Amino acid sequence: MDQSTWQRVYRTARPALFAILLLAIAFCFDGTVAGQAPTQQSEAMKPAEQVFKNIQVLKGMPAAELQGTMSFIASSLDVDCDYCHRQDKEGTFASDAAPQKSRAREMILMVRRINQETFQGQNAVNCFTCHRGSTAPVSISPISVLPLRPEDKVSAANSPAPSLPTVDQVLDRYVKALGGQAALDAVTSRVIKTAPLGQASSPSSMNELFQKAPGKAMVLHQSEGYTLWAGFNGQQAWSEDSLKSYWGILNTSELHALMRDAEMYPGSRIRTQYRDVAVKGTEQIGDRNTIVIAGTSPEGTREKFYFDARSGLLLRRHIEERTTFGWFPVEVNFEAYREVDGVKIPFVVRFSSAGGAWGVRTSYVILEVRQNVPIEDEKFDGPPLRP
Repeated sequence: MDQSTWQRVYRTARPALFAILLLAIAFCFDGTVAGQAPTQQSEAMKPAEQVFKNIQVLKGMPAAELQGTMSFIASSLDVDCDYCHRQDKEGTFASDAAPQKSRAREMILMVRRINQETFQGQNAVNCFTCHRGSTAPVSISPISVLPLRPEDKVSAANSPAPSLPTVDQVLDRYVKALGGQAALDAVTSRVIKTAPLGQASSPSSMNELFQKAPGKAMVLHQSEGYTLWAGFNGQQAWSEDSLKSYWGILNTSELHALMRDAEMYPGSRIRTQYRDVAVKGTEQIGDRNTIVIAGTSPEGTREKFYFDARSGLLLRRHIEERTTFGWFPVEVNFEAYREVDGVKIPFVVRFSSAGGAWGVRTSYVILEVRQNVPIEDEKFDGPPLRP
């Protein structure tokens, strides 16, 4: 692959896979990737050093988990990939030309040693512990505003605690706000075309999401000279690109994202598949009050859902992905709900992450929605046959 082709893939492939609707990332990664198709599993669960070049201190890590680990490091230092990595003539990032890469290896070994010797092997210390979003470790705390004196504080001892709704009450109201259970059940398939925010009129690429109940999804990205597929058929997930490069390997966070893509509306699995679900209180998002529900997904991600106290609609979804070094947070904001065939859909979805780390989906706008269109089940089983 020449360098210009590689750069085009780098710019378009990954953001596109993360740019499809409804955010819509029961798996704990203990050495196997549950839910991945056999061909994907054999590649994604190989040791990272067998898939990627010049892996030295992360040997033994499944290849599927390398992406999340790199994102965690990048966000902890508030840097991009090219802070440590330089592209070589073959289009890989195996080069050790950047001195920061060698230093990062030293720091990984240091953190491992501290955790092993002081914290019984737990991930108590990681990159963010010292760096706090800076390339230089932070060694002194910032100056803080003095707290109010006791006489300046307003006593709330006699104020009654606000009454919170139950989980079922919040979710029932959400379903009603979306159009009601009968209307939601009537939608059995959906095809959505999207574009990155600010590029809705650009014809350079196409992003589509295909959904089919129960629990199937396939995302498609096409740009000049490149195609990327990823799908979930309800039991197994897969991914492949037209260049058959390692960009087509389904990493852990993408596996989780595909399972959320299979939700016909965001959060539809909370009531039946999440564990430890509870109402955690209220929070303000802009000028709106929200009711917060928290729980753990079947994939093992920790999540919070923020429902508008007035409309009942979902405004935000906070997701924490487990990585080698700690939990990596991603936040999704849902805006501009519109009614399509009797159900409401957010037409603007904004993604953000810790430090704006690379590897998180691109914020997007929906261009077109078609519902209850015929979609063959085979579409979700693997990429189409190509010559």
